[in-house]
Amino acid sequence: MTTTGCTAGNSWCSGAGQRPDGLTFQDLVGTYQNSSGRVTLRNNGTFATVGWPTGLDGATGDPRSRTGSGTWELTAGANLDWPVDFTFHKISGFWNSDAKNGGTYGEGFDVGGSRDDPYLYSYVGDPDQCEIATFTRSS
Repeated sequence: MTTTGCTAGNSWCSGAGQRPDGLTFQDLVGTYQNSSGRVTLRNNGTFATVGWPTGLDGATGDPRSRTGSGTWELTAGANLDWPVDFTFHKISGFWNSDAKNGGTYGEGFDVGGSRDDPYLYSYVGDPDQCEIATFTRSS
């Protein structure tokens, strides 16, 4: 039997990594960036973004100047969704919980590296193609 298709967390892809053992919420607090965006994870469970998320159908404006905010959490190790889960309350040119009578927009990252030097990453398109966007910690 052969299995094909999308599988999240393809650690065999270059740039993908395994969640560090013993990773805690506090280990992830800081600012992460790549060439197109920046994500700041605060120790009070809130976050702010610039230039991420990209590829939002129906969004307006330049993705590089897109801002977002909301809450984040480190999910349980066995969670099949994102290990680092974002609940957006606002994304400029796309989503505003106040204007939409509540509701949120979800997004997330996988996490690799070590507890001392973690990085965030996500698959761009089909995970089987191994195109990965990586955000490294800058502070």
